[in-house]
Amino acid sequence: MSGAQVAAAEAIRIRVPFRRPVLTSLGIWSQRESWIVQLCDGAGAVGLGEAALDPGPGEQTTELVRLIRELVERVAGGEPLPDAAELEAAGVAGRALRCALDSAALDLGRVWAKAAPGGPPRDIPVNAAIGVMEAGGTVAAAVAAVAAGFATLKLKVGPERDSAALVARVAAVRAAVGAEVRLRLDVNAAWDVATARERIAAVAPFGIEFVEQPVAVGDPSRLAAVRHGSPVPIAADEAVSSVAAARELLAARAADVLVVKPARVGGPLAAWEIAALAAAEGVPVVISTLFETGVGLAAALATAACLPGGQSRRQLAHGLATADLLESDLLVRGLPIVQGRMIVPREPGLGIALDGAALARYTVEKIGTRP
Repeated sequence: MSGAQVAAAEAIRIRVPFRRPVLTSLGIWSQRESWIVQLCDGAGAVGLGEAALDPGPGEQTTELVRLIRELVERVAGGEPLPDAAELEAAGVAGRALRCALDSAALDLGRVWAKAAPGGPPRDIPVNAAIGVMEAGGTVAAAVAAVAAGFATLKLKVGPERDSAALVARVAAVRAAVGAEVRLRLDVNAAWDVATARERIAAVAPFGIEFVEQPVAVGDPSRLAAVRHGSPVPIAADEAVSSVAAARELLAARAADVLVVKPARVGGPLAAWEIAALAAAEGVPVVISTLFETGVGLAAALATAACLPGGQSRRQLAHGLATADLLESDLLVRGLPIVQGRMIVPREPGLGIALDGAALARYTVEKIGTRP
């Protein structure tokens, strides 16, 4: 982004309800609020990006609004966009805005397909995500996902009262879907080290692909302590908050897999940097989302499709099948999933177009203008 210039910038704050509340051990998601960023060049072409935050303290939202207002003023004054170092210095909100800007710049430049040697694959495997619910509902959702063609399921877990309750739920799903379907467990940092060790050992007989973020973030040694001697591979998710955080996790040998959310770490360029670091250590990367609209999903899909070192062509499913959780993805044409594989658009750039009526319906405010 350093030195990049555009003719105009507009940021649209949207608020899209979930079709049904999504329960995780971190709380309940009822809506996705984010910013759709549009960068325009002198010829009138538009590049799209999305800035989305994890649920949390309001000061991050306030900081993101401040950064967006500053961005629009800079563009209006003919100044270049902020570079990666400047946005990284702004922390969480800066990384969210960098994600939107890098996505929009790559879309505007129509350069996504050039990021992968030989071009991106035509499709990539994705997992179905199943929220926290009682065992019967979990089984029904798992069976429906497999019938739709998904070969990998991610079960949200964590709030279970004891190991027996967790085992009963996982065992019921495994019995219902058979031995060939891959199962992942996403704990969302709900356990301490001792609980994680006990519960991971308890579910190991059911062929778990990996357990995602079993313990709290902030100290890679906690995750490393769980990984050491674990009968199931361990993935870091919330702990992968930036390129620097990924370096610390890799140095601590804290994870067998890194789950990288471009919206959280600073966008596609940051995600590719993390993937390259991880590949050097033999650690695979899964690209995932913060339940963004179709704009953020398209950027995450392109990020996954263009992972360095041919990682996009390996059969580790990515966490991108979340559009149906929202009332609208804001796109004229959604991103199709066929037999558990998300189709990569063939059009230049992100290959998407905003649905103007849907965008207007969910708009809360606008900053800046398009020519």
